[in-house]
Amino acid sequence: MKKLAIQNLILDDFDVENKIQRIGLEILEDNTDESKITLFGISDNGKLIAEKLVSYINKISDIETVLIEVVIENGAPEYTGKLNILDESIIIVGDVSQTGKTLQIVISNLMMHKPSKIKTSVIINRDQTMYPVKIDYVGLSLSTSVNEHVDVMVDKKNRFSVYLS
Repeated sequence: MKKLAIQNLILDDFDVENKIQRIGLEILEDNTDESKITLFGISDNGKLIAEKLVSYINKISDIETVLIEVVIENGAPEYTGKLNILDESIIIVGDVSQTGKTLQIVISNLMMHKPSKIKTSVIINRDQTMYPVKIDYVGLSLSTSVNEHVDVMVDKKNRFSVYLS
């Protein structure tokens, strides 16, 4: 893993936690008529962000929240929980939207289960979308070149740092 310089720091843990709380509020505002929200955390970072969203939502709301981890294996999503999402509101949670491909794979698969609505959430949206994916809840939008890379790092204490290289 390459060493990242401190001047490339975009967001520290405090900033990321604030973004997660703001996104949690937006999710609640959009789901006031729902009794349950299912969050799908993509891979390790997306799952951790989704866990933090669930924790925050549970602190300030009585809406039931369910968390399911999504892992992409050979281009197909695999889920850790039961997909009982018929007519339910779901949120797909990731760390960075690069091209939108991963989100598109998950959205396409979940549509077969007929949820009432599908929304997406990321901490960083790079505005490089190559797939027809709309990011509904964004922590920070970055207009970056294709040569730049966004790294979302999580330390052993589950603290986030976001770097641009």
